[in-house]
Amino acid sequence: MPNELKSGRLSFVGDAPMTFVPTDEVGDIDDPSPESLEAMNALKTCVQAYLKTAESLLAGKYSSLCAFAPAYLSNPGNVFIALCPDGVVVRYESKRTEKRSIGVAVMAQGIAQTALEISQNLVRVVSDVPATPLPERELGIELRMFIASPTDRTQDLLVSRIWFEAHYSQPAPMSQSPSKPYCLLSVRNELAFEIHGEVLPVDGSSEQGQPFISKAEVSLGAGWQCIEVFPGFDQSAWKAEYAPLWAENDLLGCLLMNQRRQVDEQTLDPRAATRRQYAALLAQFKALLDSDPDREQTLQAFLQSNPKLLCPAHVQMWPKLPLGARVTDFVFRDAANDYLLVELERSTLALFRQDEHATAALTTAQGQIVDWKRYLGDNLQTVQRELGLAGITPNPSGLVVIGRSKQLTPVTRRKLQTMMNESPKLRVMTYDDVYENAKAVLENILGPMWDVGGSTRIFYPNAADRLPRQLS
Repeated sequence: MPNELKSGRLSFVGDAPMTFVPTDEVGDIDDPSPESLEAMNALKTCVQAYLKTAESLLAGKYSSLCAFAPAYLSNPGNVFIALCPDGVVVRYESKRTEKRSIGVAVMAQGIAQTALEISQNLVRVVSDVPATPLPERELGIELRMFIASPTDRTQDLLVSRIWFEAHYSQPAPMSQSPSKPYCLLSVRNELAFEIHGEVLPVDGSSEQGQPFISKAEVSLGAGWQCIEVFPGFDQSAWKAEYAPLWAENDLLGCLLMNQRRQVDEQTLDPRAATRRQYAALLAQFKALLDSDPDREQTLQAFLQSNPKLLCPAHVQMWPKLPLGARVTDFVFRDAANDYLLVELERSTLALFRQDEHATAALTTAQGQIVDWKRYLGDNLQTVQRELGLAGITPNPSGLVVIGRSKQLTPVTRRKLQTMMNESPKLRVMTYDDVYENAKAVLENILGPMWDVGGSTRIFYPNAADRLPRQLS
């Protein structure tokens, strides 16, 4: 039986969890009948078994798919079950505390009014039974999409109200046990947006723009994760021994829908997942660069783990390879069998002094590349044989990475370019240059890495699916 019977009212405000407000005003409230108490207990134990099975499956059999399961099953919170004269309404909340409670109430009103109240006016059930309609201005929430300018001026693109609606006729169809009772509506608190647009050149040139599709999921500012409505109530169908089957079927259905979405997105833009992966990698590199200055070992370890940022075209890489008295930071070989020797200096070092002459740190780093080349010239066959650098020449390319771009002025940037022109096989880059170079190479292959933040995903359709440009 339920642990404790209480009299009171439920409060639903914004995205906060539901709250129960006890009241002593019980004079007009009748105690539930023994039949109602039995039904309440059946509903509670059944939902408990349902959630327990879902958590167990996601921790074991389907653990690899846990990230794709809906939150109300993967990390469930409190649950409210309303037993109405004409059916059952269930509200699942997100997890707020370690302890989960499941409350059951016998309602005098029907599922239409109950669904509206516990969903915070977001779910409307319309049946053949006449009911007082709620004005649409009070339904759902207002959705507003707008363009924001740098001066904080906004221009509305769309203003509308959003809610979920389901229709049913009496009597509700009955499910065959042990199948889950007929569920008229199971809606999650998330809304998917899809916006089609085109990235145009900022200079207004006639170059063809890049069509894009933006997809995002947002919650609707309510405290629930899922609302389910079951017209009609047959207590014999709500048995705890049936719940594991419901949980596995519901999980598989959710996972199948997610897989279908992934297939659709893969077909739409096969490069999207890879682009997001590299966008995250670049963001991590940038964050590391802009972090505390005492980061040099971490920064070099990051580049060693992600050498594609230094040499995107490499096919083979050797870290910490000894060439003479000093060890290289990296040696790369590309597909054309050209080699690159890399010397990493600290990102906090300056490239030029106040008088615009090269610093000792830059000069020493350039000299180190020269020393390695001299060693190669004197020990070429030994290096090729013992170090495995087959085909390396005495004059491979060299790269020095040092400092930050903000340390350079227009004058010192031009001077650095002149120095590299005089030694075309020795390149000097700042850590910011490494970031921008890797980003440009990856974008040429994968498309623009447009980070709009949050959960928004950007897709670039294939050329055959390009949208026609709208002329204003």
